[in-house]
Formats: sequence, structure tokens, C-alpha cells
Amino acid sequence: MPIGELGRNFEDGAVIFLEDEPGDCMYYIIEGKVNISRSSTEGEVHIATLGEGEIFGEMSLFDRLPRSATAKAYGETRLLTVDKKKFFASVSRDPTVAFKILEAMSMRTRRLNAEYMKARNEKFEALKVALQLEQVCSLVLDEARQAVEADNGSIMLLDKDGETLKISAAFGKEQPKKVELKVGDGIAGKVLESGQAQMINNVSVNPLFKPGGQTINSIVCVPLLNGDRKLGVLNLSSVSDKIFNIHDFKLIQMLASYSTIAIQSALDLADFRRAVDELTMIVDNMGI
Repeated sequence: MPIGELGRNFEDGAVIFLEDEPGDCMYYIIEGKVNISRSSTEGEVHIATLGEGEIFGEMSLFDRLPRSATAKAYGETRLLTVDKKKFFASVSRDPTVAFKILEAMSMRTRRLNAEYMKARNEKFEALKVALQLEQVCSLVLDEARQAVEADNGSIMLLDKDGETLKISAAFGKEQPKKVELKVGDGIAGKVLESGQAQMINNVSVNPLFKPGGQTINSIVCVPLLNGDRKLGVLNLSSVSDKIFNIHDFKLIQMLASYSTIAIQSALDLADFRRAVDELTMIVDNMGI
């Protein structure tokens, strides 16, 4: 690609163009690098990093559709802007320019295809060795049942909104009335908010208790904390006259402390799976 002008400089992180905005030119990288990304439900998904001598944004020369991705400078970058008029003038003088663009597009497609297949293979390998989040929570509850006698138990984890507690695994009699809790709401919400475990006998007189349709006599609620990050709570309850003692309380606290490592790993893997799924969808939509 001939360079007939010095180009324009971009600082690290500077936006060159945004996804969905109109475009009427392409860019040639004289110096530096450019990150290409697309938005998704999970946030920004990185597509590719382009380097010196590569082009991007070329589709705007051939269609009138909005930009399909966002381009940002990665480090100090200098770009040559080529609009449609300048492009066709260059092609008329030197037809090999068009072939160079096609070659660049082909190479980028091959690279994206290789990255896509690599991500997909990594995903499948991870699925072979890792447990689902629900399985991890169920295993933790099984350990809790063996350690402490209880009629009901559940693990409630924070939803994506970071405010709502949702049941990931449970045992015992299903509550006829589902109770939705926020951080600071009810016994479980208050335990997570404060980070302090609670053992409460004669639960019915506790002002924080929110009945779900089943009579509960005693409860142990322990926060699941990974450093400063609040993951959720582990609950055990009794509907009989049996009350929990300090030994039960300490056992559940100990179980919760080492279970958070497994739960955090399962959460991280779930995030990884979602990211790969987003990348898969984006690349599939690009027709690769």
C-alpha cells in the first residue's frame, strides 16, 4: 500500500472508530498497533490486534453499513486514512492495490479462524476436566449434610447484578413460596452484607427472618467469601426441635472457608465459557 502522506497519530487507547457508527474510509497502519473489538452481553470482546502494514475498516469502501467493530490504538500509533475517492484513484493508477487489500483481508480471515478454533478447542478441553457450578455447590452441600444434621440446606450465590441472591443448589423439602433476597435483606442477605456468620435458634422471633411457607426452627447461615469478594451464603436449617450447637457452627464455617476456592473456580470457568460462546457467535456471524 503506497504511503503518500505522513498520516495521523493516535495515543494509546484512543478510539479510531466505534462499532455501529457510519464509516467512509479505511486505515493503513504505518506504525504501532490497533485493537479490534466488539460489544457483547458480557462486555467488550477482543477480536484481533493488527500491526504495522495491515489495513482495517476496508468494508466501508464497499458497503454503506455501519462499522461492525470498534478500533482503538494500542500504544502510540500512526495511521494513514484512505477514503473511497482516494482508494479508487490509487486502484486506477496501480491495480495491484486492490489485490493487496484482498490479500490482507484473506490473511486476517485465516488468523481469526485459527484464533476461533483455538478458543473452541480450549473450551472443549475445559469442559472435560471442570465441574459445572451447580455440581460444585451440590458437592459442598453433600459435605455439609455429612458434617451436620440438618433438614434443609442451600447455597445462594450473587446474581450478575451483584445484588440478588439466587439458589444454586439445595436439599430438603422444597419451599412452596420462593423468597427473593437482596444483599442486606433477610438473614442470608444480612450475613452476606456483614460478612459475619450467624447461628439462630428459634428463628421465628428473629425480625430478619422471611418465612417461605415452611416452619423453620433453627438456622446456620455462613457467608462465602473469597478475600474481599462476596460470593454468596451457605444455609442449613432444621424444622424439628433439634437445635444447632457451637460445634455445628464451627464445622460449617470451616467447610465454607475452603469451599469458596472451588466455587470461585467454577464461577471463573462459567465466565470463560460465556466469553468463548460470545466469541464463537461473533466469528460465526462473520461467516468464518
